[in-house]
Amino acid sequence: MPEPDSLSSQTLAALADATDPSQLLPAPRRVDGSQVPSDLSLLEAMRLSAECRVGVFSDRAGRLVAAPFCIADTSLVRATPGDGAAASLARLLLEHDQLGVGGFALSSLTHLAGTMVTPAAGERAMDVDQTHESVVVGDAAVVKWAVHAEPTPAPELIAHLSLAGFTEMPRPWGFLTWEDGQRAVLVASVAQYLPGASDGWTWAVLDAGDFAARGGTLAGSVEAFGQVGTVVADLHASLATPTEVMASPAQMVGADEVATWCRLAHLALDDAIASVDAREGDRLVDLSRPIGAAIDAMGDVSTTTAIPVHGDLHIGQVLRWAGGYAVGDFDGNLVLPVAQRLALQPAARDVAGLLQSIDHVGRVVLRRVGGADGGLVDQWIGEAQSRFLDSYRVRLADRGSSHLLDDRLLRPFQVEQECREFLYAVRHLPSWRYVPDQAMQALFSRA
Repeated sequence: MPEPDSLSSQTLAALADATDPSQLLPAPRRVDGSQVPSDLSLLEAMRLSAECRVGVFSDRAGRLVAAPFCIADTSLVRATPGDGAAASLARLLLEHDQLGVGGFALSSLTHLAGTMVTPAAGERAMDVDQTHESVVVGDAAVVKWAVHAEPTPAPELIAHLSLAGFTEMPRPWGFLTWEDGQRAVLVASVAQYLPGASDGWTWAVLDAGDFAARGGTLAGSVEAFGQVGTVVADLHASLATPTEVMASPAQMVGADEVATWCRLAHLALDDAIASVDAREGDRLVDLSRPIGAAIDAMGDVSTTTAIPVHGDLHIGQVLRWAGGYAVGDFDGNLVLPVAQRLALQPAARDVAGLLQSIDHVGRVVLRRVGGADGGLVDQWIGEAQSRFLDSYRVRLADRGSSHLLDDRLLRPFQVEQECREFLYAVRHLPSWRYVPDQAMQALFSRA
């Protein structure tokens, strides 16, 4: 058990009131153009070690923010890798199957006996673009600290996948949640560290860059996507498999649900048009009619299969490591309202997201890789997308699950995904705007 906190809740609340809210965010979230919460009040804190705590804060609008923190004179500062917060949380999971401290609940998903993780083992940041913050502890675990503390499908999905026999993900250790009787939110998750792993924004950009700028072969540069397609098919087949966690995960849905998806896609388009300015905004407006028509094609679907989905499946969620490829991060699309993230969706939602992220890899290569040839990048995008989709279909068929993919929904979800990429850029990562701008143009130039 963590030792009782030597500081009273009133003292911690007063320190929180004196804190600049930006100091509780990960450093990448403090840049110009990012949304920084204001007037944060501490709701509750849990002591992790003598120096570190984790807290749940509320802003003026009632939105929740979570942060590991330390005391700095008369205010709070976010705990950074090396302060020991992540290692302390990992150690608590080793010591307890279940642990409750006030509104906080720590739950372990796997037997971790014999796994040694201590603060002395060291902590380091994972240098990747992400909405939350991940810290590697002792080359054994990755602690992902939520920033916006919200309900998430991750604990339920991961428990379900584990029971369904899906192994192509980092071994889950457990979760830290918080609830106050009305809301239950995820504060942190802990999973196995995959040695030498790199996410797709690293390995796929390198592979594409090899072909587009360094004389590599097309076949070699897209080979990975055959394996990725197999992994994603296994993911969907496992998500559709009944378990003790989800007894009926695959369900037929009708025209009413499809009409809801169509309406939400149009809302995403409207929001993107209202939010994106300058030349990117002008180009989006110019395409608004064909985008709307692509979304309306969902109306041709009267029934389809819906399952629990990953919900934010892009190439950055696919890890390459010595053991092959693994899927991570089951929090869902942070642009979407929480209720939508928890709802059953067609597998085409994930497939469309992965297809578009392959396009996004090409946009990143053109921006960041010196000497990249635009024509070769376009060729790479098309071939990588085809390799992924072909292997995905083959694996689904092998598992008797071909019915999970409804091809009629792919293009509508692809254009909707780019609308949501615009919204993500506006709300969280302004430097990303060029990616959905170019990807949307490409979708209709190839139509």
